[in-house]
Order: sequence, then structure tokens, then C-alpha cells
Amino acid sequence: MGIKEGITAKKVIKIFIICLIVGFILFVFAIIQTVKTKSTNISKKAPYKEVLGKELVTKRPIRLFMEQTPTKKEYPYAMSDTNQTFWKSYTAMLQADEPVIKLSDSVEANAKVVFDKAVMYTNGVSGSSNPRLFGTLTSGDGKTYKVEFLWGTYDYNYPWKVSQRGYLFELAPWQTVKDTTHYYLPNAEWW
Repeated sequence: MGIKEGITAKKVIKIFIICLIVGFILFVFAIIQTVKTKSTNISKKAPYKEVLGKELVTKRPIRLFMEQTPTKKEYPYAMSDTNQTFWKSYTAMLQADEPVIKLSDSVEANAKVVFDKAVMYTNGVSGSSNPRLFGTLTSGDGKTYKVEFLWGTYDYNYPWKVSQRGYLFELAPWQTVKDTTHYYLPNAEWW
């Protein structure tokens, strides 16, 4: 059992180089897929399906922050109030030496917001997931803003259900009573 006739050292080197190139390309593809942000539409999941497409009236004043790199460019404003988990993050980012966010506007209670879609985003580097609502906010004086609203926090103490995690929801600006139900939401997918 020797080397097959017709296979030369040149062919072996050529095959080896092709294998290296294909392996490198596959490795780079795997790295990119691992670190990129993933997203999944959660518009049909509770509690999002109950608020999408409906005109919601805010019960409290809210603040609009403009992020340097918003999740979606067509929704440049991040909407929040003091009841939200991300409120502390936004206000801390304002105090940074080089802020990546700025306070854009304050909107009084009785503003109207209509959300178009809900999407779960999973950061490829940290793996943390954040559900977001996207829609249009209209203030009492008629100004309109395209907003994103981070709503829902993963509850680390709640058991997993297959590939879904349990989420709790803060008191939203349009709510008067906090919903204490746990909701299972899917993890964001690659494709």
C-alpha cells in the first residue's frame, strides 16, 4: 500500500493549502456568527401582542434619550421613565466623560404611543438579551418621535422552559398597575 500513482508532492501541497483556506474561511464565519447581535420577532408573544398597534396613553412623564448608535436608525429615541430598569443605565451614561447618549426631550403625561413591533435582541459578545418595542410617540403638543422602549427583564431566579427564559416586566409608562406575571420569551436566533 503505497502512495497512489499520479499523486505528486505538488498535488498534496495544493490540497493541503485548499484545506487550510477553507478551514480558515469556516473559522472566520463561525466567529462572526458567534459575536454578531442576533434578533427574533416577539410581536406575537405576550405581553407584547396586547400592546402592539394600540394607542396607549402615558400616565407619567417620560424622558427621551438620543443614543449615538441606536438599535435601529429609524427609531433614534430611547424612551424611559424612573420605573424602568434601564433608567439608571441611561442616567449613568449621561454622566460619562464621553457620553454616548444625550437627554433629548421630556414628554409630559397623557402623551400617546403606538408600538409597531417587538424584537428580542441578544448581544453576541455578552449573550445578554433585551426585548424592545419600536413605535411612534406623540406628545401633548403634537410633536412626534420614533422611539424604542426596552421593556422586560430576564429573571435569573425563574426556571428555564426548553429554550425560553422567564421575563418580568416593569411598570410601563402607560400602566397604573405592574404586571407581576412571568412570561417566557424565546432566545434570539442567528438567522
